[in-house]
Amino acid sequence: MAFDAGILARGAYRRRQQGQVSAGPGEACAIGELVTKLVEDLGPRPQQFDDVGQALAQLLPAGLRAHCRVAGVCNGCLKVVADASSYVYELQLCREGLLEEVRRLCPSARLRRIEVGMAR
Repeated sequence: MAFDAGILARGAYRRRQQGQVSAGPGEACAIGELVTKLVEDLGPRPQQFDDVGQALAQLLPAGLRAHCRVAGVCNGCLKVVADASSYVYELQLCREGLLEEVRRLCPSARLRRIEVGMAR
C-alpha cells in the first residue's frame, strides 16, 4: 500500500471540521492541537505551587511583582526569578522577610529558603 499524504491530510481536515481534534495514527495534524493535548494531559499545577505564587504576588510591591515570577518549589526551596539584575538585588535584600511571610501564609509548603536568580 502506497503512502498518500493528500488522503491523510484530507482526512485530518475533515475530522477537524467535524470537531474531532486529534488525528489517527500516521496522520497529520496541527502542532497547536498536539501542544494543547499535551498540556491537558499534564494536568494542573500542584495547588501548593499556586498558593505560594499567589502569596508572593500578594507580598511583593507592584513595581517588583511585574518583573518577578516563581520558577518552582522543590524540596523546601522557593525559586524566584527576575528579568533584570536590579530586581534580583531587590529580591535578595528582602528575601528573609519574604520567607517568613510566605511561611505564615502557606504553612503547608514547608519552605526552608528562597533562592533568587535571573530569568533566562
